[in-house]
Amino acid sequence: MCVVHGNPTNPANIRINANRVALIDWDESHLDVPDLDLLLPHNTAGLDGCAHDIAAQASAAWEAAVCWDDEYAVKRLTEVRAV
Repeated sequence: MCVVHGNPTNPANIRINANRVALIDWDESHLDVPDLDLLLPHNTAGLDGCAHDIAAQASAAWEAAVCWDDEYAVKRLTEVRAV
């Protein structure tokens, strides 16, 4: 368990200069498993199939739980299944 950012795939949340890389906008952060922040587009973090599937399910469940009762939350909830 660790603190995860919760939305590292949003380019607006990433700041880079010559010496540092930083994440801003920590309003979706929470205590969870680190794989949630490694669930990057096209599996660029190289998670194995099972780890990637579990992280994808956990991410969908988290977003469905914390989003407003809107179409996006409903869409994410439909992606949740037992793994």
